Amino acid sequence: MGNFLLVHGAWCGGWVWRKVADRLRSFGHNVYTPSLSGMGDRSHLLSANISLQTHIEDIFNIVEFERLTNVVLVAHSYGGMVATGVADRIPDKIDALIYLNAALPQNGQAMLDLVSDKRKNTVIRLAEQEGAGVGIPSSLIMDTGIEDDREHAEFMSRTCLHPLRPQLEPIVLDGKFNNIRCKAYVLAGRSNSHQFRRYLGWAIAEPGWVGEEISSLHYPMVTMPDETTDLLMRLSK
Repeated sequence: MGNFLLVHGAWCGGWVWRKVADRLRSFGHNVYTPSLSGMGDRSHLLSANISLQTHIEDIFNIVEFERLTNVVLVAHSYGGMVATGVADRIPDKIDALIYLNAALPQNGQAMLDLVSDKRKNTVIRLAEQEGAGVGIPSSLIMDTGIEDDREHAEFMSRTCLHPLRPQLEPIVLDGKFNNIRCKAYVLAGRSNSHQFRRYLGWAIAEPGWVGEEISSLHYPMVTMPDETTDLLMRLSK
């Protein structure tokens, strides 16, 4: 039985993991799907004071207050920034670190350093125009891959503004997360992020890492929950 801690990405909340979490629990695992400050069921707390460190603290506190060990820490998209910060802080509590089409930053990088200048400028401009300079609108969301119109509309209705400040804040790392036993990068192979594809190539070549691909767009936990669950359980062994 494992302790799975699933970290969502931009514009979402813990709800995005529901199908995967239910299936993991059916196999007897403990599963935690917190929403980051200012997002999901905590979107009413959105403010300019929320930082990347706030989000790292959100996830660190789950481990701390639940007294978790042997954690399988899984990150999606922006959640990779958060999970990397957590894993670098408490590598002794993490048994497996899995990136699912997620950011894999180096020390000193911010999330918006990982995109083109054009994309970065668009994010900042729309945050100023539609998010009062505090939040990034979900109109910038990547293709969900949800083919059913009703399901897609339901998904989008649950998205929210993403705090701008955490996307601009550089992460500070010591590199301790590299000491974690199991480390894997999973690319959503139908997505169009060249940066994420570079991460996959790096993970395949890097000692101590595993690189794999799942045939989905950016949200495999939504569009391929069974396959995603099986992959997470296999990679965490």
